[in-house]
Amino acid sequence: MVEINLLPQQYRKQSVPSAWRYATYALIPLTVAAILIPEVVTATRVGDLNRTLDALNGEAAALTPAKREFDSLTAEAATLAQVTAIAEQLKSGKTYWTNDLAAFTRQLPDDGSMAVGSLTIRDLDASGLGTLQQNGIYIGKAVTREIDLTGTATSQQAVVNFLKSYEDSPDFGVNFKSLQSAAPAAGPLLIGQGRGTQGQAAQSQAQEAQARQYTFTASIGVVGSPPADTAPTTAPTPAAPTAPTSPAGQGAGSVN
Repeated sequence: MVEINLLPQQYRKQSVPSAWRYATYALIPLTVAAILIPEVVTATRVGDLNRTLDALNGEAAALTPAKREFDSLTAEAATLAQVTAIAEQLKSGKTYWTNDLAAFTRQLPDDGSMAVGSLTIRDLDASGLGTLQQNGIYIGKAVTREIDLTGTATSQQAVVNFLKSYEDSPDFGVNFKSLQSAAPAAGPLLIGQGRGTQGQAAQSQAQEAQARQYTFTASIGVVGSPPADTAPTTAPTPAAPTAPTSPAGQGAGSVN
């Protein structure tokens, strides 16, 4: 059946497509593009990252032997550093007794006024040095070893001069202990046995010289590297002891 619109032109309904219909048609491809473009970009980025990861994994696999060698060398270097540290510690704490003895004997007097009877070298630890310094011995000197000695001298002044030479040296310290007058040697005197005034004078001089023998004991401190945990001492330096003069033949006496 055919429908005929008999209404006048001005009353007829116009069926022209609206703008919203065109906008709806255009929105569909825009929506599809908005969804697909990020997906494509993301997929491309993921592919690039996967290829980069594969390349890095290949490089890591190629560097694995080098890394194992590096780890081995690092462990060996750490071991050698420990061994070197121990060697340096042992070297710093090594004691050269021959050097100490040579330095000690170089300062011995050569005028025949005294002679060393016995000599012993021993280590002195930090606590021992601290105790001695508190008692006024080895003040200001980092003594690491001691030379204990006994000797004989022709006079008290000879002992004082002998000990003072070590006290004044920066490489040594002195711990004076005792001084005694030695007993005269037994047996007859062969000097001055003649008759007359000259013979009696010679015999008297020989007896006096024989009686002027003194024995002493002391410790000579050898200055070295400062011992660990040694507290600084600020006590004043004591004056050097002066041996009193005693008449010959009065027996043993002690000088402190």
